[in-house]
Amino acid sequence: MHKHTVSVSAGAFALALLLPAAGRADLPPGPPPVTAAATPVATASASANIKISDEEALNDDILAVIDLPLAAADARSAGVPEADLKEALTVTQEVGLGAGEASDLVAEEADATAKRGKAHAGFGKWVRVQVASGLRGPKLAAKLKDRKEDAKELTAEEADKLKTKLDALAEQYRARREKLMEKRQELVAKGQKKVLVAKERHEKRQEKLASSSAAVTEKSGQVELRLREIDSKLATATGEEKTRLEIEKKRLEALGQRLDKAAEKLDKAEDKLEKKDAKLDAAGGKLENREDKLEKREEKLEQRQDKKEAKIEAKAEKAAAKKDKAAPAPQ
Repeated sequence: MHKHTVSVSAGAFALALLLPAAGRADLPPGPPPVTAAATPVATASASANIKISDEEALNDDILAVIDLPLAAADARSAGVPEADLKEALTVTQEVGLGAGEASDLVAEEADATAKRGKAHAGFGKWVRVQVASGLRGPKLAAKLKDRKEDAKELTAEEADKLKTKLDALAEQYRARREKLMEKRQELVAKGQKKVLVAKERHEKRQEKLASSSAAVTEKSGQVELRLREIDSKLATATGEEKTRLEIEKKRLEALGQRLDKAAEKLDKAEDKLEKKDAKLDAAGGKLENREDKLEKREEKLEQRQDKKEAKIEAKAEKAAAKKDKAAPAPQ
């Protein structure tokens, strides 16, 4: 379970750095993903001091992980600079916050930027400073809503100090994540159910994606109709009218190509979401089967224990009877 979660998170980070904004066929792909640097494994004593609540252990952010590439695409579409987005994602990945937390953070920045109508400069630097101070999860996302100004440039000395803090945090967060996964597995083995968080945002994003796809399809249809009108007029047009129609035709053909590319990207994004949702459903079924097997195994163990205890009692009774029989009769 732990290895699978790490694999999905790494894939989500990589795709978030590569996937352009939904519906924006004119944007170039993002830069290649940056591999997080390895950090030392936390000591056993440090791990022993980590306390994880049942609620925290059972909260599963897989839906937010799935949505990270789409949240990044929304941020690009809202106007968040590619360099800032890359830096923010890289920081969260290297310190070990996880793709789910990164998804929530990027989604908040996308929403805030869309509402303002422009991006505050230095989103990546701002995230680096806040994460180094120990902020993460809902607290970090909440503070992002209150950000009013551009982030200032860091000096070389400030950057080095932040790196030292981030390296230390990476070790702490890794130990905590391992402890959380251990407790989750224990609770699930005992029959407790995982809780999917970020479900509402995931469903809204699916609706938005479907709406975007429908809008692109409608726009493509309008372009196609207009091109047919132009072709019919070009058959008899002359002079300036013909020149104007030919220019408009070229413009519409170029627009049609961009819409086709956008539709392809939206279709692929929808397919990926559907496949991942299907995997989640399948994983849920496997988990239920596993729980059934565990229950049956526990029943067998109880039956075996009952039989064992019955044999012990039978032997004890037989031994007691034999002892009574061998005892001399009272005078």
